Amino acid sequence: MKTVDPPNDRATTFQAVQGNSSEQYSGATLLVSAYAILWVILFAWIALVWRKQSAIGARLADLERILDKAAAARDTKG
Repeated sequence: MKTVDPPNDRATTFQAVQGNSSEQYSGATLLVSAYAILWVILFAWIALVWRKQSAIGARLADLERILDKAAAARDTKG
């Protein structure tokens, strides 16, 4: 089995790299943005569920009205 020697040209200390500063974002800005996006998604989901629940409630009310009407018609017949 062959062993691999570590390369000698590798740096052993941290050296800061100078780059384009416009590509860096503040951690606080990213955190606030992430929470804002999360809240928008949460409110959109709640609104969607609320809307669907209202539609189901309306359909259920219509069904109950139809059943009550059918029961009343059956009671007057017989």
